[in-house]
Amino acid sequence: MVGAKMWRGSPGSRRTPSATIVAAGTKDRTLAAALVGIAVPWLIYTRLYFFLQPRHLTYDGGAWMWLFNKPDASCGLTRTFAWMWRGDLGHAVAVYPLGPLVFLATIALALYGLAVLVTGRAVHLYLPTLVWRRLLLIGLVLLGLNWIAKLAWLGM
Repeated sequence: MVGAKMWRGSPGSRRTPSATIVAAGTKDRTLAAALVGIAVPWLIYTRLYFFLQPRHLTYDGGAWMWLFNKPDASCGLTRTFAWMWRGDLGHAVAVYPLGPLVFLATIALALYGLAVLVTGRAVHLYLPTLVWRRLLLIGLVLLGLNWIAKLAWLGM
């Protein structure tokens, strides 16, 4: 209908959150390949971490620790993933409280990337800008609280 108004929450409204499955375009395939290309090697590395670590074949440290002698916001994720592979939720949470959620999200994103590459279909998610902003704010607050807890736990 020409000139019809879209009311908040009405079907087809740009304010209504929606997810649609569509044929994967070049951007979808590129994103899927990047997800798989980053997540799968990372998951393999963390699966082998407890084998590699005593042989000094792991990377310990980061630029933040080197510059400021304080752990960065992602410090502990490798060990958390390794504990999650062993099924030890207690150790995983003790090392990095958000780690188990990040671990599950990484597996979900890797599987999604594989599904896009295999099936040629992608999910397009539409959320209103306000929802995206709130999700970003919640994520940053959780990351900040996680980092503060780590610094307090380590006495830094």
